[in-house]
Amino acid sequence: MIQRGIHGIMGMLCAAKLLADPISVAAQAGAERSVRASVDTFFALITRQKWDSAASMIDLARFEPFFKGAVRNARSAIPQPPMTVERLMALDSTMPKAVAEWQVAQARNRPGDEFFYLSYQFADVTTPHELFALSVPEAAARWLAAQDERTQMRAEWRRRGCSISDVPSWPPVKRAVVAVAVADDSTAYVVHSDDRFQSAMPENLSFGERVMKLRRLNGRWLIEPRTDLLRPGNVGYSFDCPMVKRP
Repeated sequence: MIQRGIHGIMGMLCAAKLLADPISVAAQAGAERSVRASVDTFFALITRQKWDSAASMIDLARFEPFFKGAVRNARSAIPQPPMTVERLMALDSTMPKAVAEWQVAQARNRPGDEFFYLSYQFADVTTPHELFALSVPEAAARWLAAQDERTQMRAEWRRRGCSISDVPSWPPVKRAVVAVAVADDSTAYVVHSDDRFQSAMPENLSFGERVMKLRRLNGRWLIEPRTDLLRPGNVGYSFDCPMVKRP
């Protein structure tokens, strides 16, 4: 289904190109080269983990609503000040002090981290205040980094308490542009693949080639931010610390 959708998009755009006049075809060919160059540059920056530079190639106007939504969600989830015995008894005048003390103790001993998810969305962001301090370009850079499997694996390594000295060096994903189609003078589509998920099992409809959308703004082709920009959206990583060899 996904592959059929990709081929359908490309087929319609190619048919439209064939019906265009020669001048339009020539202009379109130049636009396709420009789009391909932009995406190749973006992939090269991702490989080198140059997140700030890669983020400058993202359509930040489309990323900003997502970022503001993440900020709103984090603000709404900020817990209230810790409950005290006095405050709890003021809320319920019939509550015995011993009961209030027990409830407050239970609340303080209850483990939990309401914001553990932030680092999965924005690399190295662990608290709401760190999120609030980011500008839109900075947030886009952290968002791109969080999508990269090398960042994800290092973060998972730390979460599991594995020895930092044992952190392996993961090779970067090799990404390639498969096809480019220009819909009009401000919209283009790029089909791309990578060496991690290009040979997926037939029954897995989440893997294979993916489509990237670009818009031309002020003479630049900017990439539309999507959750599957660097990898399929439903992929995660988990592992156990390696066994320590002892003499």
